[in-house]
Amino acid sequence: MRSLVHLTAVSCTLASCGSAEPRGEQYFSAHLEEAKQVVADCAAGTARGDECYNAEVAVSKAKAKERAKKFFGDGKAYDPSK
Repeated sequence: MRSLVHLTAVSCTLASCGSAEPRGEQYFSAHLEEAKQVVADCAAGTARGDECYNAEVAVSKAKAKERAKKFFGDGKAYDPSK
């Protein structure tokens, strides 16, 4: 009985430690430098979980947006007379 009470107390303590919601993709999109740091931490193994995925998605989308901008330019139509 005592071990059951101890196990329940430990479970409740561990559950409350992880109760904070992971920062989402939108957060990391707005804070790209922080997202890059989280991605680096995840690669090093010092961080893990949903934040790794969310930060990776935000960084990947930002890189894709930059590649598209380089490829397509600023979005203005090409004018051969200029």
